[in-house]
Amino acid sequence: MATLDITCLRSLVSVASFGGVRRAAEALHLSQAGVSGHLRRLEAELGFPVVTRQGRNIAFTSRGEDVLREAYRLLGEHDDALHRLLGAASGELLVVSTEHATEALLRAVARVLSRDHPDRPVRFRFHRSARVREFVHDHSADVALGIGDLGHGTRHITDLPLTWVGPSDRAPDTGALVTFTAPCTVRDHILTSEAAAGGSLVRECADLVSLLSAVKATGGITALPQARRREPGLTRLDSLPPLPSIPLTLVTSNRLAARTRDGIIAALLTTTRRDDSLGATTDR
Repeated sequence: MATLDITCLRSLVSVASFGGVRRAAEALHLSQAGVSGHLRRLEAELGFPVVTRQGRNIAFTSRGEDVLREAYRLLGEHDDALHRLLGAASGELLVVSTEHATEALLRAVARVLSRDHPDRPVRFRFHRSARVREFVHDHSADVALGIGDLGHGTRHITDLPLTWVGPSDRAPDTGALVTFTAPCTVRDHILTSEAAAGGSLVRECADLVSLLSAVKATGGITALPQARRREPGLTRLDSLPPLPSIPLTLVTSNRLAARTRDGIIAALLTTTRRDDSLGATTDR
């Protein structure tokens, strides 16, 4: 009987979130060979390919997207169960982030935490912003990145421009809208947009992987932060009316030293200034 190893699933999610094996390995403090080995072990256990090479990049196969969707869910349930049974892991630093945070921003946070706490493991968890707010509320996250107000201590980092995307293998059906389930800031912008007038909501999705798959399956359109790396199978639709930006925000725990909290803020602001695709940075 096939089984899903939590360590392999964590590597899989990190590859998706950080945009490749090398960056995932850096975030997990593993070797590239170790992360690649986890992917091969997962594929051997399941009996089908999960990822495929596209030049220097890694893309997920159709069935691999299904595995990734389950990996997010299983890791969340696994980590929640451990937290309920054992409390916060001793010495572990927890970063909870929206799926819309870019690889560059996540790497910036990881670098500061690794610099100031080289002996403490850093764990990343990816959730919708509503769930990120729960981690802030119960003080279980050391660093939280989300969209909009995350609660006490929220700090604005930058505004992420939204752009329309549709399938790249056919003419998109601009009247077919794919969104996240409520509550969701991106969903609200999509449904109240000029482009949505006369259109219909054809699919609601609980996570980013499902959203991307739904756009490809339905031929419809959705909106994503412009700063996200190019998604295989999707193309930008610059001809549609523009959308408002969404605010990327940060909360850091008082458990972290002031030097570390200030270092994370400085690193994120520097990253947004260096990468024009992240939008206009304002320091509120």
